[in-house]
Amino acid sequence: MRRSPAGDAFAQSRACFTEVEEWLSGGEAARLTHAELEEQLDARGRELLRRLHQDHLDLRASREQRRAQVTGADGVTRTRAEAGHQRQLATVFGQVTVTRMAYRAAETANLYPADASLNLPEERHSHGLRKLAAIESARGGVSEIRCEISCH
Repeated sequence: MRRSPAGDAFAQSRACFTEVEEWLSGGEAARLTHAELEEQLDARGRELLRRLHQDHLDLRASREQRRAQVTGADGVTRTRAEAGHQRQLATVFGQVTVTRMAYRAAETANLYPADASLNLPEERHSHGLRKLAAIESARGGVSEIRCEISCH
């Protein structure tokens, strides 16, 4: 097997792909109708994409370099950094966890430069999920959004 340049960063994604591949070549998948197969592949494929997204976010977090200081729009310089701060993000593939460094100073809000690098929204729902909701809303089918807003 070819090793990815990121080392083992995508091990979970590769394991998920292998599970899907084994399932497809097994007896259970062979007994499904086309519609059932399509439905299963949609769900399993979405999970694979969610894991790829999560693995990528984890890799970015592991590569995040500590900055000497970060100054916010409030003019306060944060010189202390804490790794391992997490937030949940609902995406079109499902929920992922974004881990990043928090830059801190007394009596001020934390700053997360990695959030800006990713262009994360302040709220929980990704830009892609918001776009999907807007498209479905314009069609009049908000209740039929395929990913069901992935907010479990």
